Amino acid sequence: MKAATLAEQAPALACLVSLAVGHPDLPGAYITTSQFTPNELSVQLDDPSGVEEWRKALSVSADQVFRDWIGERPSVQFRTVAFRVTFHVYATYDLAATSDGSEVV
Repeated sequence: MKAATLAEQAPALACLVSLAVGHPDLPGAYITTSQFTPNELSVQLDDPSGVEEWRKALSVSADQVFRDWIGERPSVQFRTVAFRVTFHVYATYDLAATSDGSEVV
């Protein structure tokens, strides 16, 4: 597989600039892309409320959001294509404990 050039990553980077300008209050995230997937962005947020804010900014319907597990932690996430860029937006969270010690998702 041939590695992409920075110019090939430009659409993903420009997309982030557009989001930052159009939605300046979006929570900051740990965002990655790769020379092997130049049109994909992985957006890791601190908590599920951040996922909700990004969902709204990217005009993703609520039914596209799903719960899953990343390692040992529950997560909330969605995948979408916007501006010809594939987004994987997610956050992990801690389970809440009930008074009897059981965990609630």
